[in-house]
Amino acid sequence: MQLAVDQFWNDLEIGHSTGLSRGRTVTETDVVQFMMLTGNWVEIHSNVEFAKGTPFGQRLVQGSLVLAMSQGLFTTGRAVAAFYGMDRLRFRKPVFIGDTVKVECVLEELADKNDTFGLATWEMRVSNQDGDLVQSSQYTFLTYKAKPADW
Repeated sequence: MQLAVDQFWNDLEIGHSTGLSRGRTVTETDVVQFMMLTGNWVEIHSNVEFAKGTPFGQRLVQGSLVLAMSQGLFTTGRAVAAFYGMDRLRFRKPVFIGDTVKVECVLEELADKNDTFGLATWEMRVSNQDGDLVQSSQYTFLTYKAKPADW
């Protein structure tokens, strides 16, 4: 299934929803590799015994890891030229190792940039396997208006 975020700017319509993306289960390996990559060894992510004593009762997946995974779940084509910016990022509910996340995007705004590009702003919603909203934000992408002639 081609998601609407991979359509060219000229083909997009405000209010369009991508529907739910494929799922992505967060693994122990994901969390450990992300800690190694970022240096984020905060105990709520890295220490099982510490996490047992928190209100969550277990380790949390880093919100920034879920954010990075969500980008991969809804940008799969070549129509998006670049990530332009993000606003209103909120971590709504915790994500735990073993949770499966999916993404749905709704197009909020289109803005003309130049002859080649437009800006497409999407409300991005990340949900878990139970359908709970775990993360939300507003993403703006620099998007090709149409397929370039040299593709």
